[in-house]
Amino acid sequence: MLKVGIIGAGIQGVCNALFLQKKGYQVILFDRDEPGNAASYGNAGHFSPYASVPLNRPDIVSDVPSMLMSSRGPLALKWNYVPKMIPWFSKFLMNCTNDKMMHTAKNMHQILDQSLLAYDELFEEIDLEGLVENNGILYVWNEKNLKSRELEIKIRDDLGVKQQVVNKKEIHDLEPNLKPFYHGGVFYDYARHARNPKKILIKLFQNFINKGGKFLKLNIQDLNFDEEKPVLRSETQRFVFDKLVIACGAFSKKTN
Repeated sequence: MLKVGIIGAGIQGVCNALFLQKKGYQVILFDRDEPGNAASYGNAGHFSPYASVPLNRPDIVSDVPSMLMSSRGPLALKWNYVPKMIPWFSKFLMNCTNDKMMHTAKNMHQILDQSLLAYDELFEEIDLEGLVENNGILYVWNEKNLKSRELEIKIRDDLGVKQQVVNKKEIHDLEPNLKPFYHGGVFYDYARHARNPKKILIKLFQNFINKGGKFLKLNIQDLNFDEEKPVLRSETQRFVFDKLVIACGAFSKKTN
């Protein structure tokens, strides 16, 4: 039986572990913390297979100054970090072209389009206890943001993403308690929302353990290869695998 190591016990790591188990692999899951205490604890909990439009968009560059100047903007910057981020930002700008954007969007769509079916396969094996709501997700915007939203709608139309553009009256019918600041919106009726992402992850993780999976609470400090097989090292232990999955999110680079 082939052995697979997975670094990171968040939603990505645990779901990968379960699907690899289904394929007959022996799986060991590693994390320096208990499962679900990082991004999988504090995220918004959206199941959003429509979210294939990347950040590397041609219009994003012109939006950056206003984002930085607004106290309510989605972008914050530590100015003493600017010299270090120049190489990254230069590469980002080079990828903010229409061709690069569509390349990313098409590949993301191929993955996300299958995501709900994949989750359903895993959810059939656990008791969700009403932890997932199937009420769809509604996005609204004002006239100031209309140009960017129109670009997103066109990209999703080109990709074949199912979406319903809604006007003011339709938004009010869907969300009558929402203050009418909006100009328009789009509704994804098949999208879902997790009421408690961590509880869902813990149930999936327990299913992984019940099926014979192994979890080790260790801080993996080094990754090398021995005759093409990945070798992991913690402070006191060494592990050799046939395959390796790195699912540490923003901390993945630290395993290099």
